[in-house]
Amino acid sequence: MALLRHSASGASTVLEADHLVGRSQRAALRLDSPFVSAQHATIRWVSGAWEVRDLGSRNGTVVNDTPLKPGLGVALTPGSRIAFGHADQSWELVDDSAPRPMVVPVDGEFAPLFLDGDMLALPSQDHPAATVLRGSDGAWRLEHDDEAVSLTNHQVFDVAGKGFRFSCPEALMQTSTVDWHDVAGFDLVRLRLRFRVSREEEFVELHVEGGREPLMLGSRGHNYILLLLARTRLDDIAANQPEGSCGWMYQDILTDALRVSSERLNIDIFRIRRQFASIGWIADAANIVERRPRNKQIRIGVASLTIENI
Repeated sequence: MALLRHSASGASTVLEADHLVGRSQRAALRLDSPFVSAQHATIRWVSGAWEVRDLGSRNGTVVNDTPLKPGLGVALTPGSRIAFGHADQSWELVDDSAPRPMVVPVDGEFAPLFLDGDMLALPSQDHPAATVLRGSDGAWRLEHDDEAVSLTNHQVFDVAGKGFRFSCPEALMQTSTVDWHDVAGFDLVRLRLRFRVSREEEFVELHVEGGREPLMLGSRGHNYILLLLARTRLDDIAANQPEGSCGWMYQDILTDALRVSSERLNIDIFRIRRQFASIGWIADAANIVERRPRNKQIRIGVASLTIENI
């Protein structure tokens, strides 16, 4: 991850794709020193490299002892030293790797959270009140129980009473669906899921087929959730329902069948998504469980399904 470190204190900041520096509350790197302007400078990821640009600050920006002309971008390399308004605010670029999609707490209470397998549970994996994920179209969204909203770079949102800012390189935001799938690999529509179910249904084994290699995901407790959703989708297919209508199940019916709370179901859904993301070559792994938040409906995100009794 790209990292800027304060030369004197050793404090560090993870660079976002467009990293505003200054005293403003909007700044990703907030500096309260009086010689720093509200919007002093910006550090940006441009054409595969980092550059810094002074925004017409009162006391200027200096890179490697050379003052910058306002508005003129200057390239940065590992070891570049940047002073914002005064030598006391000297920072060094210690890592120039590309920016990563992340969620940043707006109060600075803890470090940025990076998306794992194109998804992130908030406020934590153990208590996933909401999930940030990338959909099958390559676009990012924030998914709650009762709503799903699109996310854009620098968008601020609340989860469980805490404020967060979504940060994503514009290049990733604008990647087309075709290009993204070519990079990531197979998407769910090309896969088959095969369930092997014991007589008493205490054992549900799951196989993934049709991708780069057949995979046996073993028998896990949350496989039973996928089994119930698979049965619903197969029943609707057999009834010749339109594809877009097949498989949707109301969440309260599912929680009643499983005898679990909505919170427990959300935890298991996140674990299912994370398990499929860990495979590594499924482009839209988070959509193994699809949601209609407003209707509180969910379904399995694969249409090619087989259930075998053992």
